[in-house]
Amino acid sequence: MDITQSFQNSLDALGEFLPRAALFLVILIVGWFIAKMIGKAIGKILGKVGLDKVADRAELRRFTGKYTVSQLMGRLVYFALVLVVLQLSFAVFGPNPVSDLLNNLVAWLPHLFVAAVLIVIGMAIANVVRELISGTLENTSYGKALGMAAQVAIVAIVAVAAFAQIGVATVVLVPILWTVLAMVAGVVIVGVGGGLIGPMRSRWERALNAAEEEAPKMKEAAASSNANTGEGPMQSDYQSSNYEAAMDTQSEEIRHRTEQ
Repeated sequence: MDITQSFQNSLDALGEFLPRAALFLVILIVGWFIAKMIGKAIGKILGKVGLDKVADRAELRRFTGKYTVSQLMGRLVYFALVLVVLQLSFAVFGPNPVSDLLNNLVAWLPHLFVAAVLIVIGMAIANVVRELISGTLENTSYGKALGMAAQVAIVAIVAVAAFAQIGVATVVLVPILWTVLAMVAGVVIVGVGGGLIGPMRSRWERALNAAEEEAPKMKEAAASSNANTGEGPMQSDYQSSNYEAAMDTQSEEIRHRTEQ
């Protein structure tokens, strides 16, 4: 009796399992084909709307290997849909640990997608800002350094935002961000300061050369004036005072020219 009952229970369990297993396979196979087609379609659509051009502007192509960025996004969509298919497939067996894990992964996918979009757009903006600053300041010695510093700052901010989207603790990332920004500020200060040394040196050299050229001429003019007038000591003192006043005026002009 017990053997008969056990056999009957086994048959009942098998009869309950087989339809679920068949449904599991149907959902898995059909879902896999649908996910593959949708992934390819998404990749082609993203390529036509210009995602690859944006990625090239962001210099992301070198990180994607044999795939273009649009193809990589299509494969990302494909794998995301495969996870959804697996979630639906295992759900036919009722509550189980695999379904719980898949549910958590599927709930995390939108955050991953947003992080990927942030990286692509942020890298593109960072490169545009770098080119804009470098092009505007191309005649200065610190233009490239300032453009690179702006790019690094934007990338650092975007990276923190992307990591926050996928659930990485920002408690660790925020101090790193401040450190990177402090380093960028130091590079900018050193670059700009170093770029100003040359122009200031040139201005001082021009001012000193002008003073050296004007001083002998003024001395000759004063001596010639004294010789022509032949005046006494009071007249000489007067001429000396005029010479000192002229020298002071010339010094003020040189200082004003240097400040400009």
